[in-house]
Amino acid sequence: MFKIPRAPDALPRQPSLRKFLYIQKICFAGIGFDPTSVKRTIFSPWLTFIPLFSILGLLAPMGVYAFKYIKIDLAKTTAALSPFWQSLLSSVKFFVFMLNRKKIVESVRKVWLWTLEANEEEVEIIAEENRYDARISKFYFTSVYVTGVLAVLAPLAIASVYAWQGYGFLESLDAPLKAEYFFNIRGSYAAYIFCYVWNCVGIYYVLHGALSIDTLYSWFVHNISAQFRILNLRYRQLSERTMMLRAIGEHNEEKFIATIIECVKYHRRIIQMAERFNDVYKGLVFIKFLISCLQLACLSFQIPSGGEIADLLFSLSFLISVTTQLMLYCHGGQKIQDMSTSVSLAIYEHFQWHDLSVKSKKLLLLTMLRAQKPCYVRGIFFTTDLSLFVWVYRTAGSFMTMLITMDGKK
Repeated sequence: MFKIPRAPDALPRQPSLRKFLYIQKICFAGIGFDPTSVKRTIFSPWLTFIPLFSILGLLAPMGVYAFKYIKIDLAKTTAALSPFWQSLLSSVKFFVFMLNRKKIVESVRKVWLWTLEANEEEVEIIAEENRYDARISKFYFTSVYVTGVLAVLAPLAIASVYAWQGYGFLESLDAPLKAEYFFNIRGSYAAYIFCYVWNCVGIYYVLHGALSIDTLYSWFVHNISAQFRILNLRYRQLSERTMMLRAIGEHNEEKFIATIIECVKYHRRIIQMAERFNDVYKGLVFIKFLISCLQLACLSFQIPSGGEIADLLFSLSFLISVTTQLMLYCHGGQKIQDMSTSVSLAIYEHFQWHDLSVKSKKLLLLTMLRAQKPCYVRGIFFTTDLSLFVWVYRTAGSFMTMLITMDGKK
């Protein structure tokens, strides 16, 4: 679909992992980015900036339209605000990515090169996590694209039905994105086609702007989780090897302690990667969840409000996409927490503590104490986990109730 040309600082191939970072590359390539290249992060400025300026040019008209009908028709207001929030979020994601692109790309490259160090058994763990990530990302990709297709086709479908009933086709047409345009979009077919193309290009950016950053988040989560699982594997292998050597009388305490120290260094390396990931995404996570409450409230209000079937299908698909996006972030944050604390349990379960020397016990206990402190994905003022998902939906429900009450008073 989208192909990224080979960069001057292209990474070596992953011989043992098929389609590593594949979906993420497709999503970034759609807006002219190469997430693996520091020297040439933007490989197609036209593909990057034309869609971006298209959606930036639509934000103000969408906001004016929503404000215009806020006291007259809440259904029209929420119909404009739902895509407005997503468009704003995708635009903010672009600017945050540009500000942090060096950190993000360097983190991608470090994870990529780190994976090349893995042995056969460790590669299987990485492959398993990436297969899981691919399933989640493919579902999210499909959901978002279905929503985008419904957004651009709904106005044409509605106008076609009205034309079949005897009304004028052009007079029944509406823009995919509800907005207060500076020209009459129904004045002529040329005016409407211009508006329609403008909307389609903007929607294209919204889709890829969301997909690229969100699927990359999922990729980071699963690869960091894979490294925690590899660390647990190494502790298990060390324990098994130690028991075997003790049984034949060839145990070497110095080598055993040296191996533990290597595992501790590996653990520190994973924690540093998790902290770097959190540092890059914390601003985006904060903005995402701040907007999600309002976005979910608007979409939830739209569906029971009724309207054209095509619009309802779009709202339902949009709600599914936003919920998937929200779950992707919350599940990812919870996964990082769980996998980081699993190291402590792995050490406790795998070793025969009564056979260990005092020095070895102290070293392992210190490691366990550090592992009991979870790695977090924070949104500046909150921690991203499954409880946050519930809180966002509860808050969105409160906003929706407020909207229904306001609508009932009119």
